[in-house]
Amino acid sequence: MNTDHNSDGLMKSDGLMYKTTAFAIFVVLVTLIILVTISSASGADDVQPAYDHETTDRSETIPPPDTTAVPVDTTAVQTEAPVTTSPITTASPVTTAPVTTASPVTTAPVTTASVTTAADTTPVEVPAGNTPEDIAEFLADYPSTVLSETEDAGQEYIDKIIFLGDSTTYGLRAYKMLSGGKETLQVWTPVSGTLTLNQQSFIKIWYPDTGTEISIKEAVEAKKPEYLVITLGVNGVSFMGEDWFKSEYKSLIETVQAASPDTKIICQSIFPVAKSYESLKSINNEKIDTANRWIVQVADECGVKYVDTNSVLRDEEGWLPEAYHNGDGLHLQTNSFTLVLNNLRTHAWVELDKDTKGN
Repeated sequence: MNTDHNSDGLMKSDGLMYKTTAFAIFVVLVTLIILVTISSASGADDVQPAYDHETTDRSETIPPPDTTAVPVDTTAVQTEAPVTTSPITTASPVTTAPVTTASPVTTAPVTTASVTTAADTTPVEVPAGNTPEDIAEFLADYPSTVLSETEDAGQEYIDKIIFLGDSTTYGLRAYKMLSGGKETLQVWTPVSGTLTLNQQSFIKIWYPDTGTEISIKEAVEAKKPEYLVITLGVNGVSFMGEDWFKSEYKSLIETVQAASPDTKIICQSIFPVAKSYESLKSINNEKIDTANRWIVQVADECGVKYVDTNSVLRDEEGWLPEAYHNGDGLHLQTNSFTLVLNNLRTHAWVELDKDTKGN
């Protein structure tokens, strides 16, 4: 029994040793694992400085771009400065150019006016006319109304005249035929450049003295011109009968007389049209000749003057010569306007004395 007891004790002792050994091995293994882990962690810490070194290298490499960036920024600034300066430099010539150009443009009309004025001392010739016999006989019946030939009254006479009328009058400004050129104060037409006789009582004209649109009556009251040449009716012949035409023309003359009693009113004949004019069915020389007779009769009734310019603008067949219009068969150009003005200068309204009625 004792032998069995000893055997059991020995077995228990061996089991305990095995357990102790296994535990020791376990502890060793755990220790080794911990050491390996620590070693790995330590290795990881050793890599981090290497990254830091790379970062340091990069930081040492980065400054050059930063340094380069500064010149780039500076260059940009320097580039912007010339660009900004360049437009400014360019702007000066551009601004200066119009100013330089404006002077000649402004001077041109003045120069033109000077040329016209310079010719004052040279008398113009009386324009040759082609007056049909029947018209000549009709005009001869109104000796105190129809202006006859006179000595050249000169440019000074033209400078005293205000020209009221339709598009055939507007051409005096467009072609710079009067003192002041396109800036002349002597042309009265609506802004559109045309005026129909039946509109005379209500139409607004461009009043160049103030640069405003006012009625004919208001313009006459303000200006009180010494001479007023009326050239109207070419549009009216296409639709106005004798009574209507005369009534409107007389109304216009009376309006002017009431607004400025001392103004000398000259009714100018309607100009002829060319054979090439496209609207001959509505506006033609037969109708124009008839209307001009009406104008003579109204002028005589109102005690004003009539000037026959139609005759100096027509050829032997009664047409406006092709060389006298601007291409449309109706409106005049420089050479024909020169004839108009010369005809006025050589058929001037000259009063000999207070007791003399007539030219």
